[in-house]
Amino acid sequence: MSTVITLGILFVMKVLDNAISTAKTIFIQRNRWLFAAAAVVVSDFIYFWITKRIVTSDSVWAIAAVAVAGGVGCALACLTGQKLSRDRIFVNVIMCDDREAMQAFRDFLDGHHITNVCHDSYSRDWNRKTITVTAYAETRAESSLIDHYIENSSMKFKRITQKL
Repeated sequence: MSTVITLGILFVMKVLDNAISTAKTIFIQRNRWLFAAAAVVVSDFIYFWITKRIVTSDSVWAIAAVAVAGGVGCALACLTGQKLSRDRIFVNVIMCDDREAMQAFRDFLDGHHITNVCHDSYSRDWNRKTITVTAYAETRAESSLIDHYIENSSMKFKRITQKL
C-alpha cells in the first residue's frame, strides 16, 4: 500500500512540476519575468525532490509514473494557458456605401466596447461620402458580435479581416 501512495505522490508532484515549468515558459513569452522566476524556483525544488526520491527508490514503476505525469502536467498547463490567454486581435476593416448604416454599426461597436476607428471615405461611384470603420476585436466573442451584426444586417458590408 505504501508503494501505491509513494507512486501517487510522485505522480502528483511531477504533474505539478511540469505544469509550473510550462507556465514558466508562458510567463516568459508574455514578459512576466517575476512570475517566471518564481516558477523556476518552485519547479526546480520539486524536480530535485522528485529526482532524489527516484534515485533512492530503484523502481521502474516510479520512473514510469513520473514520465507519464510529465506529459499530464504539460497538457494541463497548456490547456489552462489557452483558457486564460487573450485571443488574437482581429483587425476588421468594414465598408458600406450607406453612411447611416456605418454610423449605426459604429454605435453598435461603441455600445459593446469594441475598439474602433472611423475614417471618412467615398462610395464606389464617388458621389457620396460614407464612413469606413476599422474594428479591433480582441476576443472571439467580439469577433462573433461583429459577424452576427453583419450577417443580420439588411445592408451589404465589405469586410477585410487581418489577424495580429
